[in-house]
Parts: sequence; structure tokens; C-alpha cells
Amino acid sequence: MAEILTRIQNRLNELYDVDSLPVEPFICSEEEARAAVGDAVSRGEVLLVSEDADGGISVGLYVDESALDLLRSDDASLEAYWLAAEGVSHFVYLIFRAQNDESVTQLELELQAEVDKYATALLDGWGVGLIAERSRQIRRRLFDDAEYLDDEGTEEGERYRLATRTAARVVANLERRFVAREDLAGLIGELRRFYRLGRREKLAYANER
Repeated sequence: MAEILTRIQNRLNELYDVDSLPVEPFICSEEEARAAVGDAVSRGEVLLVSEDADGGISVGLYVDESALDLLRSDDASLEAYWLAAEGVSHFVYLIFRAQNDESVTQLELELQAEVDKYATALLDGWGVGLIAERSRQIRRRLFDDAEYLDDEGTEEGERYRLATRTAARVVANLERRFVAREDLAGLIGELRRFYRLGRREKLAYANER
């Protein structure tokens, strides 16, 4: 399990020029995760966060072992990759904000994870064709074909839908400005800038043209 999650973490650390804590010591078993969050383990990935009396936080990361087994096989799928990448993205971004003495909301974690899933899939070569075509393929699968575990109208359902809609606009912006011109240096620079924006700035960014 650890080697796949570590590989994804290294990719995110490199992409965003951050130095996160190693994820391996924070990986939880299904039993540990179930004891903390119950049936929420059925989501496939869960970031466990608790605050202690001194204001510090304890963190754990659970990712479904069957998805990681699939990634080790010849039948590796983009969906399995995204499940693992989402969990690692949550971990890396939470640690990044904590290292900078900044709080982070669940919406920010979900929004950044959607952008991370697009960026890492694109830069790691998922899809077929030149980079612009691969970007369109990834964007369609990630956003147009998005499925939700939580019903529309629920707090969780609305948060995930808002994160997905916002990330879709961010990615379309990046695709138009950088990917279409095959400007990878510009894309990476802009991804790093977006990573460091606060919640309001991220939401505003999504509406830029």
C-alpha cells in the first residue's frame, strides 16, 4: 500500500514545490478507519483528523486496499488512481496549510483534490494522444462523468458538487491558457500559484476568464 501512496505524494510534492510529512506513518488499516468513522470507509478513502486539547491535530489516511491492488496490476484504471490520489491530496494539502499556520475547510480540500487529480493524471501521461487531447479526455471523465455518493440537497452532496463545478471551471481555464499551447512550464507555475490561494481567492479564480 505505502509505495503507491508515497509515489503519489512525491509527485504532488514535486508539482507544488512543497515538503510534506511522509504519508507512510499516517496510513490506517480498514479496521482502524472503521473504528473512527464507521461506514464512511465505504467511500474508499478517508482522511481522519482530530484535534487535541492543546489545539494540535492528529491525522490518519485510509485508502481501500482493493483500489491499490488494482493499481499494482495490469488492469490499473484511472478511477482507482484518482481514489488514491484524492486521499493523498487531502493529506498533503492539510499538512501544507498546517505548516503555514493556516486553517483549511472541507470545501478547500475537495476542490484542491479535484484539481490535483486532473493535474497528476495529465502530467503522468494518462489518456491517449497529444497533451491537449489527453487533457480533454481527463477533464470529461473527471467532471462530465462525475458520480456522487451523497444525495443532492445534503450538506455533503452540495459540498462535493460545488467543489466539482468549481474545479471544472479552474481546469477549463488552465486548459485554455496553457495546455492548448503546450506550455507545461506555465501550467505548473499556475498550478503552484492556485495551490497557495485561500478559499475566497480559489473560488474567485474559477470565475476568471
